[in-house]
Formats: sequence, C-alpha cells, structure tokens
Amino acid sequence: MTAEKTVEPLLNIKARIAKLDRLPTMPAMAQEVIKLGSHPDASVNDLVKIVEMDPSLAAQIMRYASSPFFSYRGKVDSVQTAVSRVLGFSMVMNLALGVTTARPFKLPKNVPLNMDAFWRHAVFSAALTQALSSELADEIRPPAGLAYLAGLLHNFGHVLVGHLFRKEFLILNKFIIAEPETDLIEIEKKVFGYEHGQIGAWLMDVWKLPEELIVATREHNNLSYQGEHAVYPQLVALSDRLLKEYNIGDAPNSSVPQSLLQSLGIGDYQARMVVNRVMEGCDGLDTMARQLAS
Repeated sequence: MTAEKTVEPLLNIKARIAKLDRLPTMPAMAQEVIKLGSHPDASVNDLVKIVEMDPSLAAQIMRYASSPFFSYRGKVDSVQTAVSRVLGFSMVMNLALGVTTARPFKLPKNVPLNMDAFWRHAVFSAALTQALSSELADEIRPPAGLAYLAGLLHNFGHVLVGHLFRKEFLILNKFIIAEPETDLIEIEKKVFGYEHGQIGAWLMDVWKLPEELIVATREHNNLSYQGEHAVYPQLVALSDRLLKEYNIGDAPNSSVPQSLLQSLGIGDYQARMVVNRVMEGCDGLDTMARQLAS
C-alpha cells in the first residue's frame, strides 16, 4: 500500500508566530473591561463610565440597543439607558470586550478579506448568533452576551494574520481571487497549514479570553465538534450558513446540515424566521459595521 503524499503548506504561520519576540498585547480598553468583569461588586454605573470613555464604543452600544429586534419602545438616548433598560450588564460587557479587542487591528484594503468585510460579517454574525441562542432550550442556552461575543470575534484569525504578516496575508488573498470557487478553509490550509479559526484561538488563549470564546473561534468550521462548549461553535456555524444566503461572510455554502440543527434542537423554519427578523435591522447593523471598519 502506497503512503499518501504529504503536501507541505506554502507558508508556516504557526512557526512564524512562535518566532515572534512577543504577540500583540491586549488593547488597554479591553483590559479595563475584563478587569471590571472580574470585580464582584461591579455595577452598571461602573460599566457606563468605562464605555463613555470611548465615544465611538458608546455610539455603537447605543445604536445596537436601538436595533428593531430589541423592540425597545423608548428612545435610547444614553449608554445608561442602553445598559439598564435594553441590553443588560452582561451583554454590554461582552459587546465592549469584542469591539475593543479587534478594533485596533487593521487589514490591507482592496483585498477580499478587508476590514469592511471583516466587520460586516462580525456584526451580522454577532446579532444573529445572539438571536439564535435565545431560541435554544434552557439547558443548553448560553448567556446572550457571550453568544454575541462568539459571533463577533470568531474570524479574529484573519485580523491577526493580516496585522502580523501583511505579505503572507496578501498572498492568501491572491489565492482567494485566483480560486473563487474553492472553499476558503481549503485555501488557508494549503497556504498556511492552518485555518483562521485555529490561528485566532492561539492569541485568544494567550490573552486568557473566556474558554467558550476560544472554542467557538477554533471549532466554528468543524461541524462534527461535540466537545465542551460545543453550543458556541454550533451557533456560529449555523449563523454563518444562514448569512451566506445574503452574501455575508465566508461560509462554503448556505446549506444547513440537519445534524447541526438537531444538535441545537432548532428547526430549519425556526432558524430562517430568526435570520429574517435580524435582517429587518440590516440598515442599523450596516451602519455599525461601517463605523467599526473606518
């Protein structure tokens, strides 16, 4: 029996990351959010003070709280209102952590995996992942804020590679342009030896972000994953495939495997009703994505 030939990747990103003197440090504002989250007596007012230190972040949170799918009848005229009356402490904590973690990183322009594409996918995936999570049975339903954060940051690997290895990232994008019908994961493995979920999870692990988020990032392209915290990558995978119908994101196709729906205990019609509801607020989500990318 002939041994299968091993094809070496064109670029070994993990080896290059290992040779770095140091990985990027977590942004200061994200550190402040994590520090607050670990404080047992943290209050809504404490969180509002941190958010208001960053006018752009404050605007994003108020805009998100005004989204139609929250159905808040009043006017969201302050961060205090967004936190205390609409989103809640945990939700805003996770939204703030996600935005402040990824925002300092920049990607090259005029390539398929640019910053506009990253944030548009991130914002829509976060909203949809959170909305889908609310449909799950109580025994497996994750906290809404953590589901949102998983959707927001699951493609963080693209940002990390683009930030640290610009030349290699541009090579990846050239392959994407040259092979538009080829699955992105297949191209990444051919070029880097790893896919973006694994790459993003390495840095999240170094930064000691929540294990649920690390698993969601590492496994969201692995539809057979059934390990600890499996509900997070399953929700993200479902969200990605539903969004593909709207030409958002990089899922291989818009087909939703029945096995994925069964694992989550959600029906196909039910899932599509949720995505329809989220897309009703697409103008606000698009605005949020554009501002984060700018």
